[in-house]
Amino acid sequence: MSDTHTQAKQLVNAHAFLNDFSARDWDAAADLLSPEFKHQFLPSSIPHADGKETRGKEEWLELMKHYFKTRFERMTVLPPMDVVQGKDVVVFHFKSDGVSKSGKVPYKNEYIAILRFDGEKIVGMKEFMDTKCAFDFGAALAAEASS
Repeated sequence: MSDTHTQAKQLVNAHAFLNDFSARDWDAAADLLSPEFKHQFLPSSIPHADGKETRGKEEWLELMKHYFKTRFERMTVLPPMDVVQGKDVVVFHFKSDGVSKSGKVPYKNEYIAILRFDGEKIVGMKEFMDTKCAFDFGAALAAEASS
C-alpha cells in the first residue's frame, strides 16, 4: 500500500474513531484500535482516575463505558475545529457538548487528541483536555449527589 493511501485511510479511521466514540459505539471504536493500543490522559501533572495516566485498550474502553454510563445522559463530540496530519499521526482539536445523568449539569469541554497509527490501526492516543472543566463537572456531580 502506498504512503498516500495509508495516510488517507488513517485520516478516515481517525474521524471514524471520534464518531464512534461520540455515538458510544464501543465495538466499532475497538475495531479501529490495535491490540497494543495505549491511551494517556495528559498533562501528567493532573490527578488521574486510580492514579493511572496510561491504560491499555480494554482498560481504557471499560473506563469510557463506565464514565458514559454513570456520569452522562448525553455527551457529543463536536466536529473538529482543527485537523493536522503527519506520517502515522492525526491530531484533532475539538470540543464536546454534554449533560449529566440528572440533566442538570452541563458538560462542555475542549480537547487535543494525538492519534498515532501503525498502518491503519490506532496504536496510541494522547488526550489533553480542559481539566478545570472536568474537575468542575466532577465537583458539581458530587454536590448534586450530596444534596
